Amino acid sequence: MASTSAVDKVLEEVANMHASDIILLSFVILGAGFLTYIVLLFRDKKKPEKERRSKFVLFLIALNVSFFTTVVIFVYKVLLIGLKYLFSG
Repeated sequence: MASTSAVDKVLEEVANMHASDIILLSFVILGAGFLTYIVLLFRDKKKPEKERRSKFVLFLIALNVSFFTTVVIFVYKVLLIGLKYLFSG
């Protein structure tokens, strides 16, 4: 078996360190998207027939909401890490 290089070791360390964050963000994307899509479907059924949107458009809106939610959570986590680093030294 070939020996692992320094890059492989660093990548493995980073993957082990951030695996829980990646799993959390994946669940946030799926969960927020699914819940948003369900809410949009229920709200869309209450509208008159001429004002309704297609299910594909509702899916795209839910997808955008889920990714924006993920970005907000990720930026918040990075901001907290940066503040801890800033105030620890």
